[in-house]
Amino acid sequence: MGKNILAGAIAVVLLAGCGATIPTGYRPPESTTPATSVTTFDVAQRQSPVEISGTTLSGQEFSTAELNGIVVVNAWASWCAPCREEWPIFIEVESNYPQVNLLGLNEADDLSAAKDFVADAGGTWTHLRDPDQLLALESGTISGNFLPGTIVLDKKHRVAAKFVGKVTAPELTQIIEQLLAEN
Repeated sequence: MGKNILAGAIAVVLLAGCGATIPTGYRPPESTTPATSVTTFDVAQRQSPVEISGTTLSGQEFSTAELNGIVVVNAWASWCAPCREEWPIFIEVESNYPQVNLLGLNEADDLSAAKDFVADAGGTWTHLRDPDQLLALESGTISGNFLPGTIVLDKKHRVAAKFVGKVTAPELTQIIEQLLAEN
């Protein structure tokens, strides 16, 4: 029994002193995360326009005020498995809907890991650094600390849809088609 207590104490000291930190946007195992959901908002339900601004992964300042039309904003991290799983959907949107803007919010991530992920995964859209998840929380892109999260802004940059968890291609495509048809 003494050996078990000693081993436990050593483990606690090692874990506490190793300097490992859990990223802010850490996503616990699937069994403890909320189910993926999408909420859409009719034109009459949409609030004021959302402006998201910050520093890109390459160090430039950027704002959604610079964009015209629909904007799909996705909060992601290189270490987030569900974020990696949904990435091909955004590649497809970028390819099939050139008139739709994409914006990534890189959450609680190491800058070099984020840059490497984007270089490997593909896509040419802009990504803002959001190390403390402030942009994602203020814009409503994420709920709590769970990643991924996505909002879709209409042509006036009002939130028209919100995904908690991974987007699905059919749902995102349907939302984009509806927004493109709006005046």
